[in-house]
Amino acid sequence: MKTLTLGLAFALLASQGAAQQTLSLASPIPDGAEMRLCYYQGMAYSMDSFIVVTGDNTVTPTISTREERLMRCVQSEAGPMHWKPQSTFQVSK
Repeated sequence: MKTLTLGLAFALLASQGAAQQTLSLASPIPDGAEMRLCYYQGMAYSMDSFIVVTGDNTVTPTISTREERLMRCVQSEAGPMHWKPQSTFQVSK
C-alpha cells in the first residue's frame, strides 16, 4: 500500500512539474494585444485609461523635484495603443 501511495505521489509531482514548465514557456501577452491594450508595470489598460507616473528628478545635491506625469492610453494612427502624456506636475522638495 505504501508503494502504491508513494508511486502516486511521484506521478503527481512529475505531471505538476511538466505543467509548470509548459506554463512558464507560454507568453502572458496574447498576439496582437498591443492593438487593443496599453501595458504598464505588468498591468493591461484599455483605451482612454489614465495612470500617474511619479519619479524623482535630482537637479543638484541640495535641490530635487518630484515629477508626476499623467498618461493616457490612446491608439495611434498606425493602430497600436500607446501612452500619451496629458500633463506634468513638478513639486520641489
